[in-house]
Order: sequence, then C-alpha cells, then structure tokens
Amino acid sequence: MAEKTVNNGDAGADAARGGRKKPLIMAAAAIALLGLGVGVGVLLGGRSSPPEEAAPQAAAGPAPAIYVSLGDRFMVTLQYEGRQRYCKTSLSVMTRDEAVVEELGVHAPLIRGRLDSLLGEQDFGQLRTDAGRQALRGRILATVQEVLQKEIGQPGVEQVYFTDLVLQ
Repeated sequence: MAEKTVNNGDAGADAARGGRKKPLIMAAAAIALLGLGVGVGVLLGGRSSPPEEAAPQAAAGPAPAIYVSLGDRFMVTLQYEGRQRYCKTSLSVMTRDEAVVEELGVHAPLIRGRLDSLLGEQDFGQLRTDAGRQALRGRILATVQEVLQKEIGQPGVEQVYFTDLVLQ
C-alpha cells in the first residue's frame, strides 16, 4: 500500500502542476486573442472615435496648398538704356480653396490683361536684382488679389511664384 500512496502522491503532484499551468495557458491565449483582435482592427482601419469627432480636428489645421499656373508665358518688351529688352516669365499662384481654383480660370483673361500691363511698366534694371524681382512678385500678388477681391469677394491667393523668368 505504500507504493500506491507514493504513486497516488506522484499522480496528485502531476495533477496539481497541470492545474496551475492550465490558468496560465488560458490567460496567455486570452491575451493573444485580444492582441490579434486589436491588430486586425488597426489593419482594417477601425476607428476608436466616431467620424463626427474627427471632422472638427481636420478643420482646425490649414487646408493643403493648391498650386495653379496662370497660363502661357508672359512676354513683354521693356526699354533699358535706349535699347529694347525682353522679359519672359511664367507664373503660378498658391491657394487653399478649390473654389478659387475655378474662379482663377473664369477670370484668367482679366488677370492676364492686368499682369501684362504691370509687367510692361517694369524697369529692366530693377528686375535684374533679387530685390527688384521680389518687389515685382509682391505687386503681382496684390494685382491678382485685387481682381479676385472685386470679382469673388475674397483675395483668394496667398503667394505668387515665378516658375520661369528670363531677362534678355
């Protein structure tokens, strides 16, 4: 009987060890399933907050910049030291409003006409300097904003860029 008791004791110890491992295995499996569920949710694009809450956050930051070309190159003749000189340039503007992009197309003839006049009035010597080009860029911006303010009630553009500028 002593052997039975020893054998039963060993069997009881094995059962006790297995009994302690079982909750640990179940807990590990539960954590793995939870992690898998979170991972699948992230991969499938699940959100923790409703879309209505996300919209005001997006409105808080500035809209992305939209760059719009003002069409074909501008080419004007300028007088400098008794000689004819040429200024050839291409321009783009930056806005953040899709409606302004459409309005730039609608009012392109007016904007281009005003800019042709403005470019034709420039001093060739001034345009050869960086300060002169920056001043011209400021006047071009003011002209475009003035036209848009009059036509659509807002300045519409934030910046003007020379995408090409040749002085000859």
